[in-house]
Amino acid sequence: MSEILDRKNMLWEGSRMFLPEHRQALAEQRARADDFIPPELDNDRWDEINRLILEALHSDFPLLIRYVENRRPRERCGFIQKIIPHERRLCLADGRHLYTISFADIYDVEPVSGGD
Repeated sequence: MSEILDRKNMLWEGSRMFLPEHRQALAEQRARADDFIPPELDNDRWDEINRLILEALHSDFPLLIRYVENRRPRERCGFIQKIIPHERRLCLADGRHLYTISFADIYDVEPVSGGD
């Protein structure tokens, strides 16, 4: 291999200096690239999610709720304890913890089978 092509990192030595605003923009771009983007839901799917949540509240069966928390996908399984309509949140209990989940963060809900 010729000496010209065998520079290792010397080819990029000049790009080590970043302006603070460039460094910040690069960090923000990397953070946005890692963000989870939930699927867009149509009105029919929102109606189905609403129906499942209300039915689970009144019939007392567990749900698996998938939602976004801190730009990451999360899922919790539990019983709907209460719905707080004016705050647009619900409370989900899994037997040990009580979670408060915003309606805006929910992107999927499904009933949990009893494992028959």
